[in-house]
Formats: sequence, C-alpha cells, structure tokens
Amino acid sequence: MGVKNGLRRGAALAIALITTGALVTACGSSDDSANSTTKATAENPVGCQTDGQTGNRVIKDTFYGDVTIPAQPKRIVSGWLLGTQFIDLNVRPVGMLDDYKKNATTEELSEVQGIPDVGSIQTGFNAEEVISLKPDVIITAVRPDMVEDLHMDQLKEIAPVVAFPIQEPTDVWSVYPKLAAALGCGDSAQKQLDQLNTDLGQIATDNKDAEAKLGSVAYVEGSEQPATYQIATNKSLSYDRITKAGLKYFDGVPADPKRYVELVSTEDIARLSSANVLFFEADENGKPTKRTQALLDQEAFKNLPAVKAGNLFPYRLPYAYTVGAAKDQIDDIKAAVEKAKPAQ
Repeated sequence: MGVKNGLRRGAALAIALITTGALVTACGSSDDSANSTTKATAENPVGCQTDGQTGNRVIKDTFYGDVTIPAQPKRIVSGWLLGTQFIDLNVRPVGMLDDYKKNATTEELSEVQGIPDVGSIQTGFNAEEVISLKPDVIITAVRPDMVEDLHMDQLKEIAPVVAFPIQEPTDVWSVYPKLAAALGCGDSAQKQLDQLNTDLGQIATDNKDAEAKLGSVAYVEGSEQPATYQIATNKSLSYDRITKAGLKYFDGVPADPKRYVELVSTEDIARLSSANVLFFEADENGKPTKRTQALLDQEAFKNLPAVKAGNLFPYRLPYAYTVGAAKDQIDDIKAAVEKAKPAQ
C-alpha cells in the first residue's frame, strides 16, 4: 500500500463503502480462526460468539462515542481494513468492501465466496448496494481526518456505526480485540492474541545466544511510487513482532518516524548495508509481492551484505491483520533466526 495516497483513497472508499454497505456476518472458518467452535451460518452469522449475551450491546469509545448495537447481529457490514479480521473471527458478511482481497489467503477467500462487494478502493462505495443489504450494524476502521471525505454521516442514517479510529494501517491490529469484543468473541480471541506474544517471546528466550551474534535486522518492501522502496519503522507491526522475538532492529530509519514506513529512493539502497538480516514482503506462499520483487531484482539490492550472505528471508502477509497471518510471520521469524549467518 502506498504511504500517502493509499490510506486516503482506501479509507475514503472503504468507509464510503461502509457508509453504503452492510455485511451480514455468516462466515465459515478454518481451524486457525480466532474463536471458532461453531461454523457461521445465515442464522448464526457470528460463529465466534461465546458470551451468550442477548438484547443489545453497547460499544464504548468509538469514533461516534458509545454505540448501541444488537448483541447478536444478523446482518453486519464490514468496512475499511477489517475484512480479513471478520473472516479470521468466523464471521460471514453479507457484503464486503473489496480491499480485504489484496491481503487474504486463498483459503480465506474461499470462506467468503459468493459474498458481494459493496465497493472498491478504486471506485468507491455503492450506496444502493449497501442499503439493499439492510444491515443491523456497520463496523469499520476510520481515520479521523478523513471523516468528511468519507461521508461518514451517511452511514449513521443506514444503521448503527461502530467506527474504530486509527492513524496508520498497521493500527488495525489493535482493533482486533475491540472487534472481537463487539461481536461477543472477546475472551477466546484475547487468549489467542496473548499466545502470539508468548510465542514471539519464546523465540527470544530459545535463541538468545544466536540472536546476539546476528547483528541488526530490517524489514523492506517495494513501493507504489516510482523509484522508491519502503523500510518498516518502529510504528509498524512488522517492527513490533521482529523486536518482540528478540532481534535488534537496525538504525537506518528515524527513531521518531512520521509513518509506519520510511519512503526511500532506490538510489539509496545502500542504506540497508548495516543490516545483517533482511526480511521482505511476501505473499501467502513466501514469494515476493510484485512490487517487492522489483526491489529485489535491482543490482544494488543483490549486492547488499545481507543478501550476499544469504540472510534474505520472506515475511508473509504483513498487511493481513489476522491470527493466521501472525502465526505465519512467527514461523518466518523463527526460520530466519535458525538459518541466518552471524554478522561478520
């Protein structure tokens, strides 16, 4: 995703879509779904729900303050950046903003096959489509400075709107437990989230001596903007997970960054020279994404010390904010620690 325009365009479309769309939750899930004990159906669209609450539920501290929604909603509209989380939580929407498709796995896509799109990042939301779905509730992420552009007030005329404020796309991960709690799935989801942190910490404990010899590491990806690439900063989820695993992040980005990634000219690939280990943006199969493959193909990148040492490793689905993706990333970090050669 682009550093500037991607968030604004995506938000506008997504929220707009939410503005118009309604997701009826009814989704199947894999064994890795955050809470699933019951497969979601049209009658029981929130398959992860375990708290048994009936009547109404009050969601506190949303962008619009406290919002009352059905405790067991039947028709949910999923908005900007939350599509894969709905799938992960075993919730099947009746309509979805199509931005989730970019970071969903083949298995996840199969779980929501047949659910209509209610908008796209490129064309915006389709209000008529969303209204036709008659949602019980609309749930989305929202960036506060985009509310006017996204016409958020239209959403409130369709159904109760639960809008979780974010500043960066990677902040969506902090929405996960809030979304789960709003759907009555909070306890079991939180257990899985806690386990992820435990697993990251275990990598650090089990590999303390080996990690001390690895030197610094960095995460890189391509960019939608010509002649540039991106390096994760300490505002990114990639940085958070890599460092929780005990690895030392390199100092080639500002200590007080403006964004979750630093946009760098491809003329300055040498900035990565101090990193002994590099992670790159990969798809679900561990292959570089198209934009990142363009970076990896550059001669200057191939000549980096980490690449020449064989210390270049995939980091799968960095923008899929799901438990399943997090488990893959933990496996990727663990594999890199076991295979990487010590710094010279």
